[in-house]
Amino acid sequence: MERQIIKIDEAECDGCGLCAEGCPEGALQMIEGKARLVSEITCDGLGACIGECPRGAIAIETREAAPYDEASALAGILPMGAATLRAHLRHLHQHGQTAYLAQARAVLAERGIPFPAMELPTERPVLHRSRPAQAPAAHPPHAPSGCPGSAPRDLAPQAAAGPATGMASQLSQWPVQLHLISPQNPVFQGADLLLAADCTAFALADFNQRWLPGKKLAIACPKLDGNQEVYLTKLTALIDQAELASITVLIMEVPCCGGLLRTAQMAALRATRKPPIRVVVVGIDGELRREA
Repeated sequence: MERQIIKIDEAECDGCGLCAEGCPEGALQMIEGKARLVSEITCDGLGACIGECPRGAIAIETREAAPYDEASALAGILPMGAATLRAHLRHLHQHGQTAYLAQARAVLAERGIPFPAMELPTERPVLHRSRPAQAPAAHPPHAPSGCPGSAPRDLAPQAAAGPATGMASQLSQWPVQLHLISPQNPVFQGADLLLAADCTAFALADFNQRWLPGKKLAIACPKLDGNQEVYLTKLTALIDQAELASITVLIMEVPCCGGLLRTAQMAALRATRKPPIRVVVVGIDGELRREA
């Protein structure tokens, strides 16, 4: 089956082992001084290891791979003890993987092992929820959900707020989260798209005034958002159906953020049209690191 799974650049890997320590499922091991993916069926593709890698040697790719199997993952996790089990379950919860959690409960119940008590918030601490594996038939793949807050709106950017601040919102459409955007929304027709990692607006003091004017906005997190295959499909549709004039990818300097640029590049490869793609990399101090 085709699914998301990690890919390791051995030339960049320095053998520090942090990624293996950050993989409670045991899919990664250090072998001959390099990180290796030793079990496709226990790699959930959620990318916990990416943020641990100081070299940016790990990425997520979509390819043919053995299906992830929660029972096999737990078989390797249980001998490691209760702390590793809790880390694994917390990892699934934080990424909204309710199906995997249900499988874990069933496996533990079969083995007579109580589901461990964990400090899990009612709402998981990431901004965007994964879509269900199969959307209801009433909603086509690119349609917004029934939530009134995600209804498409065409906004007029505000004029400057006056001499006191000289600032005003330059947002020209709603919604902005990539899961909620519809390529059929006419506001994207022929538009210049700003595809921004979630954190960039907080790092850049001039996000609204410098980067947003004249552009339509889509935001996403390449590490924490679920069901990112939808992102690839939507960006491809935006390029071909909405006939985007250009894409500016605005990302942070942290390694996991590069996944958003790769998604945009893969969408351009799949699409029949080839709009120019510009990348801007922002440092965590708010300074620009690279423009290309």
